[in-house]
Amino acid sequence: MKNELIMNRLKFAQDYTQLLDREGYQLIDMNMAEPFQIDDKRHHSSTIIFEKNEQLFSIRSDWTRSLLNYNENYYLSHRFFGYFGPVVRNYKTFYQAGVELYGPTEAEVLKSIDMHLSFIEERNGREFRSIVVNDDKLLDLYIEKYELDAGVRRLVYEKNLSELRKKLGGEHPLYILMTAKVSDQIHLVNEEFGKTDIMQFLNHLNGYLEKYNMKFILDLSFRSPQSYYNGFYFQVFLNHDYPLLSGGEYNSSAFGIAVNLSNGGLL
Repeated sequence: MKNELIMNRLKFAQDYTQLLDREGYQLIDMNMAEPFQIDDKRHHSSTIIFEKNEQLFSIRSDWTRSLLNYNENYYLSHRFFGYFGPVVRNYKTFYQAGVELYGPTEAEVLKSIDMHLSFIEERNGREFRSIVVNDDKLLDLYIEKYELDAGVRRLVYEKNLSELRKKLGGEHPLYILMTAKVSDQIHLVNEEFGKTDIMQFLNHLNGYLEKYNMKFILDLSFRSPQSYYNGFYFQVFLNHDYPLLSGGEYNSSAFGIAVNLSNGGLL
């Protein structure tokens, strides 16, 4: 089994990096030992830090942060980057694959998501079950429009419907939204905020992905899979247990997509 896993990993790495090369992504391969950045520890508390020659270093625990730090230090001319390689968390090695897009247009984000879905579908031979999406700014719109206090955010994220009803009442639009089927949430949000840039993008994405015949679920209680995502984010599932793709906006003008290789992933 170990030989098979290693061969599958190497084959995936070859197929994936060749795809990225054909699509114009700049492939990156960096040393796992990097100058220590405090943001790495803030976003990944399991980051391993060591000192050498009075300089602090960390072992790479996430490719997104590593690429962002590298780009900010060296002002890379490319905008699209791809990677495959190991990271270390909690003293265990994992392999990650994915892309980072700096300053992408909506069309470029949609194309990259589509590229990954098409690649996985062709390679795996199975249809996707669902894509779950959210944008934290949608909840901000409700809070601003209805002048709600910040405690509502926690209740929504926890899906504490009983407390939400006590706080807002059973007829409040946000309570009605949260008690509706998640498959219906996009229609309810569109009724209130359909003309905003956020919802226009989500509607474009919904239409763009119709060919995959999977459920498109907008869920305002869905939390970002990474703490540094601060806009739109998503996960794609083959089943209900493990996402095959995760991604989202971060750092105001960047977008990342990661492929799940383990724990129910492609390997």
